Amino acid sequence: MNTRKSVRAAAIAAVWALALAGAGLPAAAADWVHSGRYQYFSEGPLGGNGVNDCQNGATPLPSGDCVADPATGWAANFNAAMAAADAVEASGICVLGYQYPSSCRFAGYAINGRGVSTAETFDALRDLPRPCLAGTHAVAYVIARRVVDSQDGSADDRGIESDYLADEYRCR
Repeated sequence: MNTRKSVRAAAIAAVWALALAGAGLPAAAADWVHSGRYQYFSEGPLGGNGVNDCQNGATPLPSGDCVADPATGWAANFNAAMAAADAVEASGICVLGYQYPSSCRFAGYAINGRGVSTAETFDALRDLPRPCLAGTHAVAYVIARRVVDSQDGSADDRGIESDYLADEYRCR
């Protein structure tokens, strides 16, 4: 009988040891989530428009900035990510022809103010580096350009429509 109790106690202790070991998850288990901060702008032959929002659903200031921007490094990451995406475009990886349909996508991201140029297929939630340190913020910046027909539908009068998309992510 004592042998059964010892085996059962050892089994319970082993299960608890495994459970407690899993409670202190390593940094590699951290993952990127959208912080709620974004800035989108579109422009085309007839003008442009934009929209932005802040972390945790806070209302943007009249300037378009967010109260939490300094704490998350938004400005440094935004500028570095934009420069990284611009570098992809400047590399000539995709050149828009005025033939329909034609489109290009250029992307970059930044963490701690350091930009990284990425490929056209970059997806932030899939491709931001892992493991990440909980509390770290990153900004992904994508430029999407496409050929569009003129308002009257004339194939002779095409223009370029551009979207600029910046999203902030937080490692949790």
